[in-house]
Amino acid sequence: MNGVRKFLSALLVISGLALSLTRGAAAQDRVYHRIDGRLQSRNLDVSNIRVRLLRMPEGRPITETFTRRDGQFAFAQLQTGEYAIETIENDRFEATLTPVSLVPPNPNAPSPQSVNLVIDLTLKPLEGKPAPGVVAADVDIDVPKAAVKRYQAGMKALSDDNFEKARSEFKAAIEIYPSYYAARIELGRELRLQKQFREAEEVLRPLAQIGPKHAEARIELGIVLLSLDRRKEAADELRTAVGLEETSWAAHLYLGWALLETDGAQAEGHFERALVLDEQKAARAHLALARLAQERGKSRLAVEHLDAYLKIAPDAGDAAAARKLADSLRSQE
Repeated sequence: MNGVRKFLSALLVISGLALSLTRGAAAQDRVYHRIDGRLQSRNLDVSNIRVRLLRMPEGRPITETFTRRDGQFAFAQLQTGEYAIETIENDRFEATLTPVSLVPPNPNAPSPQSVNLVIDLTLKPLEGKPAPGVVAADVDIDVPKAAVKRYQAGMKALSDDNFEKARSEFKAAIEIYPSYYAARIELGRELRLQKQFREAEEVLRPLAQIGPKHAEARIELGIVLLSLDRRKEAADELRTAVGLEETSWAAHLYLGWALLETDGAQAEGHFERALVLDEQKAARAHLALARLAQERGKSRLAVEHLDAYLKIAPDAGDAAAARKLADSLRSQE
């Protein structure tokens, strides 16, 4: 039995933090697409409006951003499929939902697709209009044009898989405007993916003050702290992220990992919530739940979680080990 537990623990270590927010090895062979959009509403200010990307038809949120001063936004490195652009209702404008198809015309020879779109925003009734001078958004309002230009160059480099150039451009944007939320998020994420965790922490740390209402920065910093094995600090950041955005599968998943060694009961709740929110992306929560089940002597439940993981990710790098462990546990029933 101890051997099985060690095997499962080793499997989790192998999985480690190589979860759904990291770039997989197979990504090198994929075709990626891009959406460039612009919001407009007469001659009104449409800067810093929250825009979300949804995967259709299930309507699952993937990521979000905020418009620049000219109303522009972009989503890069997107896989083939059907999407929708959602603008979030605020004090001035109604919400919108715009479908976008990123499917190459020839599936046998897929090529990168680039979609440009303009979305018209509808003003809410006058009684909902905020007082003059009130700004709802809290980040990237007065970014200098020079910084925006470097940030856009960085996003273009990302879409071209030129990650070294992307990091250079994001760093330049931050040097021009140190409070540039979007540039710090992108640079911090790229540094994390390159396992430059201490540099990533330095870039991400100021975001708690720059954008205190946004969970994304807390999640990224939490992942970095986990990678540095600073679990208590990671848990603090990720608890804050859950408080800011309870429906974030990533916040729950990584908080579960941060708590796994010290508070299995709380970790279990967050892993289960992550799977409810997005089982595909949070699939490795099944591995952690299998470990917790096995530690409590619930081998059958552990097998169920391992099977659930293998159903979602049959070709993952740790699938063979998970399959072997599931077979071992079955033989003991």
